[in-house]
Amino acid sequence: MNGASQTNLLRRTVHLRRITCEGFERDDGLFDIVGTLIDTKPTPLEMREKTVQAGEPIHHMTVCITVDSDRLIHDVVAHTVEGPHAVCGAITDRYRQLIGQRIQPGFTLTVKRLFRGELGCTHMTELLPPMATTAFQMLWRGADDVTDADQPGRRNSPLGGCHALKLDGEIVRIHFPDQFTGVSGKLPK
Repeated sequence: MNGASQTNLLRRTVHLRRITCEGFERDDGLFDIVGTLIDTKPTPLEMREKTVQAGEPIHHMTVCITVDSDRLIHDVVAHTVEGPHAVCGAITDRYRQLIGQRIQPGFTLTVKRLFRGELGCTHMTELLPPMATTAFQMLWRGADDVTDADQPGRRNSPLGGCHALKLDGEIVRIHFPDQFTGVSGKLPK
């Protein structure tokens, strides 16, 4: 169904997942990205180990990744605030394996490899890709620094990273002419 035909349907909420990512600059020159995932239901949920009341978290996980301006990970602290099972929080230290990794293209594949299946928590692992996107948003150095001189092929800017910001596109031609790679005056196909 498309969005227009759904407007006449009666719907009731059966599940709510909230994912938030916040970026913070620290006094020591590093940056913290805090990701939070919270799952709730509008009705009580009887689980094997506990009952979760309506609106209370079934899952409430947080991950804090500390990075430098080159998106190199210096620290990771994962925490299970609420989980459906008592053992859910036992996996959190495993996420420290990210220390020394760089948030760059391919990061999500690294995350999937390190924490696949029983090697991680599904919910914490799901937090990491939007946290990586937050790192890019937070640390964009500007249009004049699209690529990293020390590591060719590694982008520091969103320019060239999506359809709207393609290097031969109209947005780059108008707003970032120094980075424009197309033919001036012609719209790209």
